[in-house]
Amino acid sequence: MSASAEILLEVGENLKKEIEKASGNEIFVRAKLNNKKIIKEIEVLARGNSYSAPAVLNDLMAGEMIIHNHPSGDLTPSAADISLAAKMAAREVGFAIINNAADQIYVVVEAGKTKETKKLDQIEILNYFKKEGKLANKLNNFSERKEQLVTAQAIIESFNKSQFNFIEAGTGTGKSFAYLIPALFYNNLNQSRIVISTNTINLQEQLINKDLLTLKRVLDFDFNAVLVKGRNNYLCLRKFKNFEKNFENQELEIKESIFKELKNWKKNTDNGEKTEINFQLKNKVWNQIAAESDLCLKTSCPFYLKCHFMQARKKIYKADILIVNHHLLLSDARVKSDTGSVDKGILPNFNHLIIDEAHNIGEIATNHLGHPLYQPLLDNWLKGLSGEKNSLLAEIRGDIAFALDSDQKRLREILDKKVIPITQKIRDLIPQYFNELKTLISDYKKKKITVDEQLKNSPKWQEFKETAENLAAYLKNNFSFLQIIYENLYLGLELETDESEMKIKSSLNRCQDLIKRVEFNLKAADTDYVFWLESSYYRGSEQVVQKSAPIDAGKFLPDLLWSKLSNLIFTSATITADNSFDYFYRETGIKKAEELKVDSPFDYSKQAELLIPLDFPDPANNNFLKELVINLKKIIIKTKGSTMVLFTSYKMLSYCYNNLKDELEKQGIRILSQSKLSRNFIMQEFKVETKTIIFGTSSFWEGVDLPGDLLKYLIVVKLPFPVPGEPLYKAKEDLLKAEGLNPFYNLALPQAVIKFRQGFGRLIRSKKDSGLIILFDRRVKSRSYGSKFLQSLPKECPVLEIDSKTIIAKIQENGV
Repeated sequence: MSASAEILLEVGENLKKEIEKASGNEIFVRAKLNNKKIIKEIEVLARGNSYSAPAVLNDLMAGEMIIHNHPSGDLTPSAADISLAAKMAAREVGFAIINNAADQIYVVVEAGKTKETKKLDQIEILNYFKKEGKLANKLNNFSERKEQLVTAQAIIESFNKSQFNFIEAGTGTGKSFAYLIPALFYNNLNQSRIVISTNTINLQEQLINKDLLTLKRVLDFDFNAVLVKGRNNYLCLRKFKNFEKNFENQELEIKESIFKELKNWKKNTDNGEKTEINFQLKNKVWNQIAAESDLCLKTSCPFYLKCHFMQARKKIYKADILIVNHHLLLSDARVKSDTGSVDKGILPNFNHLIIDEAHNIGEIATNHLGHPLYQPLLDNWLKGLSGEKNSLLAEIRGDIAFALDSDQKRLREILDKKVIPITQKIRDLIPQYFNELKTLISDYKKKKITVDEQLKNSPKWQEFKETAENLAAYLKNNFSFLQIIYENLYLGLELETDESEMKIKSSLNRCQDLIKRVEFNLKAADTDYVFWLESSYYRGSEQVVQKSAPIDAGKFLPDLLWSKLSNLIFTSATITADNSFDYFYRETGIKKAEELKVDSPFDYSKQAELLIPLDFPDPANNNFLKELVINLKKIIIKTKGSTMVLFTSYKMLSYCYNNLKDELEKQGIRILSQSKLSRNFIMQEFKVETKTIIFGTSSFWEGVDLPGDLLKYLIVVKLPFPVPGEPLYKAKEDLLKAEGLNPFYNLALPQAVIKFRQGFGRLIRSKKDSGLIILFDRRVKSRSYGSKFLQSLPKECPVLEIDSKTIIAKIQENGV
């Protein structure tokens, strides 16, 4: 297969030489074309082996072309070629294949028109950050920060040069303005939509309700910024109508007072967002009235013009800046990838992405790329196939009456003798399926066990396998017979039953997804994934979940998301470990990026001290917890409040809480424990009540902003190493070993250092803050790797090894 080689005239010989330099292997080339679509300039971006080469896509611009060779001489594009070509087409970048002699070329996608993107004026933008600039005129207590200027300059270059950037900007740098102002200017110049993704709600609200509102007053041009929420956050008016009808028919178990409040809210709401509800509403009630993608009638819906989600979506498509969270960003990318349709997602096309709080993007991507299977997922699907009034099966039975007389009997027989009995078989099998999983996991002391060859060869797994295969078979049969009804009843006839058609399509899609999950987790054969069983408690009863996750999410992210972008900025206060971005490269799967590391502008020499108790037992010592409780009691009685204690496990937290609660309460001190209270409640109580102490784990290590006197003492119990032996962690270890890398120094240590830095960053939130950090883990001094943690802290921060009496004296000096 070949096409005219005219476009190779000027560069054919150079391409041939480059292929020869690569020993005839594949090369990946960036090509610039002239106005006659002849290639005038080439740049080799990567070299590979005889069948593939790395796809380096960072700096490609509309109107350019990427070229790679097929050493075999067969220019037929592979499935991977076509997939990549489609992604490049969205960026108006061409894609072509050549032979090794570089005299034949097959253009898979033509290059689009070269877009003359306007460059940002660096001087003009940086002036905003100067002490006499426009930000200073609008913000109280504004101060010029060289760190902010350096960060903003890197972001301007990222837009101007279409770069991928890793930017670590310490707490207090002012990085949100540093990326918002260049992004807004770029959009104003080029009308190019920009997406900003964050991890926490706090930062989203800061951006949309504070920073962007400020910039509306500061900038000389207008812009439209929208906070994007998932569809499930919006009220569905059609579902509410059915909900209301079922309540009036007394088919819903919901208090009349709650129903009245819901009706009143529905009548008065402007946006139909769940967050507007100011009364207590259970999730199971909200789910009955919330919008869902596969239960949406779109333009056929009688409420389409008033639809809250569709109104929100119109705003999204008109916006210049979209604020999203990492979960929505990845969910959107995965839906588009799985369906092959841009329309299935929430976000419109975009080529520019800024990821703030980027340090956990790899972990969130890992969660989103898994295929978990748990009983409520199957139970919720079955609810629609019950024989109850208003169920899908009841609606199908009613719709059959509208079919041709000759079809009615056959369709009823399929429904009564196939679908309903098979559905009942599935309903009976589900408890057996999960009970057998529970039996499997009960043979082990751990709550998580890896599904490996040893487990799969065990008698109990073989027994479970038979049940799982039966479940998959019944699901497939159910799908087949529902498909027959769908094709003969809803596609074959013009019935005014859009809702029934939509419901059966939804049921078919969900059934297909369940089949995939059952078979994927049963086979547990994909070597890119780790599979495990996990036992936990859900609403008071034990639940066993089948879980799966990619061992290396970075392997999937470029194809899923990064390859579609012309520029990408990752930023966080904690991306590096041991002053290196190496760990982050692996997490994201990015091969090349511009790097910048900017220290915090805070004066840690005066604002903070890290205290390490002398002669404290090692965490592995049996006396560690006992000594910890004794020391915590002394410290907390002295501080009386303004204190947060960070634990690395709920078990340790609960032990300390149970041994301190009563004695501290006698002193009038209340422990707000994450083992007992929700995170939001703890934060609210801590801000308004004196003499309160936070005991937190997991989520409290980051995203907590308690400036000033709210938080003056931070206690870190242990270094936050990942739990050894966890299935996912073990699989990552094995992968690193297979690559000849040391898992401790390439996985455990970087993870722990980054999380430690996050925890440390909870204390000093402004230039006026001051306080003490007390670390009870002496491994930072006793182990060789301990220096990695201390070196990761701000250079000026004093680190003192002192006895417990001196710690109490330091607390006294600090203002208690």
